[in-house]
Amino acid sequence: MRSGERCVLTGKMRTSEFDSSDEEDFGEEEATPLQISWLSLSVVECSQSLGICSLPGCRYKEIRRNLQKDVAEMCDQGVEDVFVFCTRGELVRYRVPSLLEVYSQSGLRVHHLPFPDGGAPELSQCCCILEELQDCLQNQRRTVIHCYGGLGRSGLSNCCMFAAAALCRHDAHCCSGNPEGAERGRSHSDCQAIQLPS
Repeated sequence: MRSGERCVLTGKMRTSEFDSSDEEDFGEEEATPLQISWLSLSVVECSQSLGICSLPGCRYKEIRRNLQKDVAEMCDQGVEDVFVFCTRGELVRYRVPSLLEVYSQSGLRVHHLPFPDGGAPELSQCCCILEELQDCLQNQRRTVIHCYGGLGRSGLSNCCMFAAAALCRHDAHCCSGNPEGAERGRSHSDCQAIQLPS
C-alpha cells in the first residue's frame, strides 16, 4: 500500500446496535488520567512503541470517563494516529457516539476498523489493519490502538502484528543461501505487506 492510501473493505460487517437508554448516566467521573500502555516493539526490531488503552470517554456501568480529558491526555502524550476496533453500535452503547469526530477535531488521524467483540477480523480486514499499522510505524507516527477494554481485540491485533513480523523474519532467514527458498520468499507477497520497519 502506498503512503496516503487507505484500505477499503467491501462486504457487510456484523454489527449490533445497542440500546443504552435504560442505563443511567449517573455517578462521579473518574479523576485518573487515561492509562495508555506503551508496548516496545524492539522485539520485532522496530524502534517505535505502540500504545494500547481502553475506550476513552466510556460511560458504561461503573465506568465514568470524561471524553475531552481523555482525548487531551492522548494529545499530551503525542498521539497522532488512533485505531478504533469498536463498532458504531458499541460507541453508542458506551456513550461516546461522537468519538471518531472528536478525534478528528483534535487533530488525530482515525483508523476505524471495527470487528465484533469476542471475534476475530476477517483475513482481508486483518491484513488491512496490519498494513495501516505498518504505514504509521514506518512514518514514525505515535500510534494507539483500542477497543472497549483494551484487552481482547487490541491484544489480538497486537499479536497478529508480532506473528506477521516473526513470520517475515523467519521466511527471510530460511531463504538466505537457498535458491528455492529465495524464490518461494519472493513469490510470497504477504511478507512485504506486513513487514515492520527496522
